Amino acid sequence: MYSTLIIAYLFLGGAAGGGFLVMAAWSLAFHRRAPYRSDRLRTAFRTLKSAVYTACTAILAISMICLWWDLEMPDRALLIFLIPRPTVLTFGAVVLACELGLGILLTLANLFHSRLLGGAVKRVLETLCCLCSVAVMAYTGIFLMSNIGVPLWHTPALVGLFFFSALSSGISTVLLIDYFVQGQTYLLRATRPLQRCHLACLALEFLCLGAFVGATAANPKAAASLALITSPDLLPVSILGVIGLGIVIPFLVELYALLRKDCRTIPVSDFVCLVGACCLRWIVIVCGVH
Repeated sequence: MYSTLIIAYLFLGGAAGGGFLVMAAWSLAFHRRAPYRSDRLRTAFRTLKSAVYTACTAILAISMICLWWDLEMPDRALLIFLIPRPTVLTFGAVVLACELGLGILLTLANLFHSRLLGGAVKRVLETLCCLCSVAVMAYTGIFLMSNIGVPLWHTPALVGLFFFSALSSGISTVLLIDYFVQGQTYLLRATRPLQRCHLACLALEFLCLGAFVGATAANPKAAASLALITSPDLLPVSILGVIGLGIVIPFLVELYALLRKDCRTIPVSDFVCLVGACCLRWIVIVCGVH
């Protein structure tokens, strides 16, 4: 339990949930003004949606496989659905399954332009996807906080930290896919509002990180975990990985790009942001189960 597979689930599941939320919310907002958009922009946006929904569905499926494989008895996963109980694990299993189902439907709708899944039906699916994505992102933190036997994790600040980290990862995932799918085209220049959202998200993540560290320092039972985080072996990962790569560098690069009023030629901030998000989950797991 809480092996490398769990770290992979927390990272991939959070990034997928964040990517779904960003893409679905952006799509709903985009199509409200669709009649005023150029044909070129609408075509580019359809291409982006197809790529993002496909990628996020695949990433979420991989994260669920990691979670399932980490169970000591994987066959017990079916019992969660066959004999459901009001537990955190049941909540997580349901929202993950719903998110995967919605992801598959949205992928099919955008890849094959199905009339059955188009129009109002697609808007309903994307609205449900937004709601489900919020639950999936929150669950990555709730999954750990529910384990009262690990003092480092037993704080609501962890839920907020993982939520905003997942949202930041989702924004970075969408922007990375946009860069490699579209190149430096018209749509890439239309992502500036998303970059501003990324700045706000990183700021909120930093505040949650401060609250998490404060709660850990105030909890005597978490002293051993805090000592491990600040140990010579892990302190570089905590500072350079979690804070530097996960928050500070992406924030400064995004801010620089916005102030220059030009699109980014290389998505540096998005790549390092994902690395930092992975470092965060690794530190939290390793120091929690030391």
